[in-house]
Amino acid sequence: MSTDRLFDRYLEGERPADYRTLSGIELPPFLADRPSAAAERPGEYPFTRGIHTEMYRQRLWTRRQQSGYGTPRESNERLHYLLRQGATGLNIDTDMATKLGFDPDHPLFEGEVGRQGTSIATLEDMEQLFDGIPLDRVSSTLIVQPPASAPFLAMYLAVARPRGVPPAALIGTIMNCALTQLAGATQQAITHFFPIDFSVRVGLDVMEYCTREMRRWNIVNVNAYNMRETGINAIQEAAFALSLALEYAERLIARGLDADAFAQRMAFFTAAHMDLFEEVAKLRAMRRIWARLMRERLGAKDDRSCWFRTAIQTAALPLTAQEPLNNIVRAAIQTLAAVLGGSQSIHTTSYDEAYALPSEASHRLSIRTQQVIGYETNVVKSADPLGGSHLVEWLTDRLEADILAMIEDIRSRGGFVSVFKAGWVEQQIRAARVEHMDRVESGDQPVVGVNCFRDEEEEEPKMEFFAYEQEMPEARMRYVREYRAHRQAPALQPALDALRRATAAGENVMPPVLAAVEAGATIGEVCRTFGEAIGHTVEG
Repeated sequence: MSTDRLFDRYLEGERPADYRTLSGIELPPFLADRPSAAAERPGEYPFTRGIHTEMYRQRLWTRRQQSGYGTPRESNERLHYLLRQGATGLNIDTDMATKLGFDPDHPLFEGEVGRQGTSIATLEDMEQLFDGIPLDRVSSTLIVQPPASAPFLAMYLAVARPRGVPPAALIGTIMNCALTQLAGATQQAITHFFPIDFSVRVGLDVMEYCTREMRRWNIVNVNAYNMRETGINAIQEAAFALSLALEYAERLIARGLDADAFAQRMAFFTAAHMDLFEEVAKLRAMRRIWARLMRERLGAKDDRSCWFRTAIQTAALPLTAQEPLNNIVRAAIQTLAAVLGGSQSIHTTSYDEAYALPSEASHRLSIRTQQVIGYETNVVKSADPLGGSHLVEWLTDRLEADILAMIEDIRSRGGFVSVFKAGWVEQQIRAARVEHMDRVESGDQPVVGVNCFRDEEEEEPKMEFFAYEQEMPEARMRYVREYRAHRQAPALQPALDALRRATAAGENVMPPVLAAVEAGATIGEVCRTFGEAIGHTVEG
């Protein structure tokens, strides 16, 4: 842009292109005095203002940076690094083969081993991954979906047992969301590997087992974040996640569980996007909606069963490869939105997201971003600091109404699993993706450094990005082949046979899965046994 044009813009004055939120809600220029939620106190039903009376005045959120790459030993070193830098919980991500229930030497995953998460195939791997980490003192989120969530959790239990940590003492979360973990609820990524109904069944088996045996463990993290990353808006994100969580809860009740037995251990994983006030209002609305759904629709009596507890990851979708240092500012604003909205756990996405997995330096900066907000800004010294704001209260009410309308629409169509199988969810996602890209390409959605204020002479960023060890994938494939060839496991085949029978009979798979991994089964062998039991095979 010429210097003259810059001066013209300054003289004309800059203003927003429109007055809508990212979800398309038209904002009034101001709001006159209106009834607010001031009479409702934090920690009181329906928890609009927070699930705890004093929120961060008593305890800050968990700083939980997602991590995982390469071998279990490499990931273990990064986990210890994060804890030394001030992380107070762990997010363990796995590579694509592990998530989908395959061993690293399967031909479908050539080139993918250890690339976007750690490669886990055996009980030995899990022991290495958690070497030196006290499982009853450090909360870990295990990012894997069913059916692979069953053997993955079983291996975690098998690591804890010889350390003297019983299941009831473990603290953490199994992601365990059957429909939304991969590619944000698109069908092809899921149905190729296992039928939807079977994946949902195994997820519920895991939830039921955890409810009975692991009282401090979160049985599911309903993954709204991955859905939001497809381009859907805050209303869709909230409605999809709450609808799916409601259906999980109803199916657990149908299995004979009481809502108060499991609801306190249901959790969510949501996004914090760039629209600060809308994101704060979204979290407040989701808390209120979930509390009322649990009490009025499912009959929960305990207040804790009505808590909407969420981990937040700051959105990667708005982060850019152009001028990547701008992402530091974006992530800080998103983190602030998560704090002002009352999140229980936060992962601040690293500024180099568009290029690679986080380096140690960018991971440290993400932790420091949270620490600066927590220790220097004083926003933590008042519960629900934006409560009573005319704008925030108005947006909370408006979002609640729009989210509830979509939840009822989904319910009238047969529930979330039904609309997912029918392709309705994917249609919503496709439309949102097109609309998002149209808005960015047209400039209606400004992205600084991309479609406005762009430096045409920008050079490639001079930064050190994370790089993989080139020999790692081959080493992982060689390891698992040698493991299978040389293990002494006389109980393995009987255990897999028992798992096949239990799966075919519709029994809860967790007890025989635990027996199989303790007998030496790999994740791939467990999931292949699942497939044999239901007559489903994967070509590759």
